[in-house]
Amino acid sequence: MTDLPRIVPAAVTPFSDGGAELRLDFIPQHLAYLEHRGADGLLTLGTNGEGVSLSLDERRAVIDAVLTHRGGLRVFAGTGCAALPDTIDLSRYALERGADAVMIVPPFYFKGVDDAGLINYYAALLDALPRQRSVILYNIPSVSAVEITDGLVDGLLEHYADRLLGIKDSSGDIERTRRYVNRYPQLAVYNGNDGDLAGAAELDVAGAISAVANVFPDLIAWVFRAHETKGDVAGAQAQIAQVRELLVRFPSHSAIKHLLHLIAGLPLTHVRPPLRDLTADEASALARAVESLPFG
Repeated sequence: MTDLPRIVPAAVTPFSDGGAELRLDFIPQHLAYLEHRGADGLLTLGTNGEGVSLSLDERRAVIDAVLTHRGGLRVFAGTGCAALPDTIDLSRYALERGADAVMIVPPFYFKGVDDAGLINYYAALLDALPRQRSVILYNIPSVSAVEITDGLVDGLLEHYADRLLGIKDSSGDIERTRRYVNRYPQLAVYNGNDGDLAGAAELDVAGAISAVANVFPDLIAWVFRAHETKGDVAGAQAQIAQVRELLVRFPSHSAIKHLLHLIAGLPLTHVRPPLRDLTADEASALARAVESLPFG
């Protein structure tokens, strides 16, 4: 895959009230908004997209909707599952229908699995996929409790260097990101931590797969532009920090969906349990906080 996207929102998945049904009509509106504000890629069904909360049929439906309405966006699909056959089936589905790559979180139920077991899991997946350079490894140990270690990446590169595209690092550890960038120059390393995008830009990461970019892809792009032009990187990061502060104060998945409603004018959508929507008081407090943002 050439011409990798740089500004990649980790897109939310829209649900009806109570999380009962998908709201697929929301997706084309969201994608058009993102492309208009400077995104050049999209990750669907990641952590912010509540991918693990959807059935396989629902995940296929979201993939279809995103690919149908992608416009000029490159599309990565989160297709990692706890069960290897499900990961293979969903990954093949996404790639065969035109996704540019799949992002695979490690199998997350069994803890303490060594690198040899994880290599076997990923090797079986890579053997089953139809395209080269189509897999992004997803490092988010705070959620999966399974780290993408150097030993795992080394083991996969030994036999599957033509299959791996990159790594998304959501560890929040800039030194971990630095190690990925320095150790694996043949892989595209994506920053998954909006809290230190400025530090990641200095490492010349391939781009950002970003929660904040659901609403403000232009802010994410500003950090990269400022880094390249030796501009006000700190100022750009400070504006991202203001948005992140809202996501910390409130349940983040619901807050992003409310921000899309308040700022982008998109329909208000909901989360699926075990996540919860904002209370009425939280929604009012978020609306007041948005009024104080110096951008929008």
